[in-house]
Amino acid sequence: MSEGFFKTDRPTLTTMLKSRTVGELISEIGEAIEQGTDALLFQMEILVPEDRTKENYKRVFYAMQGKPSYVTNYIRGNALPKTDEELVEELFFARECGATLIDIRGDLFDRQPGELSLNPEAVKKQKEVIKEFKALGAEVLMSSHVLKYIPGDEVLKIALAQEERGVDVAKVVTEANSEAELLDNFRTTLLLHEKLSCSSLFLCNGSHCARHRLLAPLMCGGKNMFLTVVNSEPGLVQPKIERAREILTLGGFKDLP
Repeated sequence: MSEGFFKTDRPTLTTMLKSRTVGELISEIGEAIEQGTDALLFQMEILVPEDRTKENYKRVFYAMQGKPSYVTNYIRGNALPKTDEELVEELFFARECGATLIDIRGDLFDRQPGELSLNPEAVKKQKEVIKEFKALGAEVLMSSHVLKYIPGDEVLKIALAQEERGVDVAKVVTEANSEAELLDNFRTTLLLHEKLSCSSLFLCNGSHCARHRLLAPLMCGGKNMFLTVVNSEPGLVQPKIERAREILTLGGFKDLP
């Protein structure tokens, strides 16, 4: 089991695994490791239903060869209708298998557009789950997928709410569909780095997101990440591992896998 998820002196090269069957997933993990990834992002929710078994989860984490792992279990993309309690139970099993960084939705136990609940009872339950994961030695990230452009002060408000719940990383995903929105998202990246006590992962999708995906991780140094892929496909916003490695090299970082 890995000791911690993040590199402390540079952004962590994290590969988002896209395969939907266990056999393909294990092959993709091998490719990512061969290409020099630091860590792996396992999206439990996108596996085909028949492959979502405890034995298969064990096989996936074994294939990671001790690399740090970031694990999601979202509603979006989930082929099985599951309650939030069931999704969390699977995340606890992922931790048992060796997951390092656990992604908790900001609207866990109270599903909301934009994925941030302000319901006191839901927030209380979220805090309890976060404490349980941290007691097990995991790091915890809270995510809110807004999936539209919002200005920096609104992003900061969401991230501060996440931070208050006790997470190690505040994650917000918006969009950039113009040059002005892209530039404002760069400013937001610096704003979060300055104002938060925890780490932040601020991402955007949209027509103008490519430069932010490539350059924003360099703005915050360690305790940050590139989200990369093994093979690029039409519609994917994540850069390939080799491209992120090039950016890190150009940024002066030498300690690369």
